[in-house]
Amino acid sequence: MPEIVLLVLKYLFLAFLYLFVALVVMAVLRELYGGKAFSTGSGFSWGRRGARLVVMREGGRGMKSSHPVQGGVIIGRAPDCDVMLEDEFVSNYHAKIYLLGGRFYVEDMGSTNGTFVNGRRITSPLELRGGDTIQVGRTTMEFKR
Repeated sequence: MPEIVLLVLKYLFLAFLYLFVALVVMAVLRELYGGKAFSTGSGFSWGRRGARLVVMREGGRGMKSSHPVQGGVIIGRAPDCDVMLEDEFVSNYHAKIYLLGGRFYVEDMGSTNGTFVNGRRITSPLELRGGDTIQVGRTTMEFKR
C-alpha cells in the first residue's frame, strides 16, 4: 500500500478515536449531572426547551415560583435539591422528574407521604404531560411544556 494511504487511514482512525472518547465523556457527564453540565450559558440542553415546574402552593401557602426541568430535577426539603421546598410534609428527597427517551417522568423516591399526580398516588414512574399537577406533602406544582 502506498504510504499516503496509510497516513490518511492513520489520521482517520485517530479522528474516530477522539470522537468516541468525546462521546463517552459527554455520556458520563450527562448521567452524573442529569444534563445540567451542558446547559449553563450555551443555550444547549439535553431536555426539551420550555419544560418547567411551577410551584403553585408551597406548604399550604400561596407562593408561585418556576423551575426549569431540563435533564431532570430532584424535589425535596434538602438544601441540595433542585426544587427545595419548605414543607414539613415533604421528605428530604421526595420525588424526581427525569427525561428518558424524549419524555419526562416523575417518580417517588420512597417518601413517607407519597407523590400524587392529578390526584392519584403514584407507585411507579409515570409519564408527565403538560398541565399535569404534582402534589408532594402540602405543596402543589404544575408541569408545563
